[in-house]
Amino acid sequence: MRHSAWLAAVPEAAAHEKQQRTSRLERLRELHKDPDYQPDMPSVEGAAYLLGYLFDVGPVLAAGMGPGPITYTELAAWCQLHSIELEPWEVQFMRRLSFEYLNELRAAEQPDRPAPWGVVRAQFTATNMRAQIAALANL
Repeated sequence: MRHSAWLAAVPEAAAHEKQQRTSRLERLRELHKDPDYQPDMPSVEGAAYLLGYLFDVGPVLAAGMGPGPITYTELAAWCQLHSIELEPWEVQFMRRLSFEYLNELRAAEQPDRPAPWGVVRAQFTATNMRAQIAALANL
């Protein structure tokens, strides 16, 4: 969950940067020159179907001051619309995942926030290093 949020986050630009703000996933797609590029994601065992449900509902909702976690009301409406009955633990788990996604989405706005999981971290760090070296070379 946190990995998806980290990829979706749009890091804050430094004061001296004039680049267009894009998500990390968009930047990785540019790096790979593939608009459909999708990095390997961590393996999910057991309750992977709940991730699918959560992304169908939306991992976060629009709230007054930015994104907020999904609500019981939203989950109940989604379940009714799709004729799906969730167990109480599944509802709690989906809400917990929503909070985790939201927390990482906010934290990942920091440009130096490391990826919460492996391979993409190395790729992204290399990309950032190249960009920083190029910026220094242009001074």
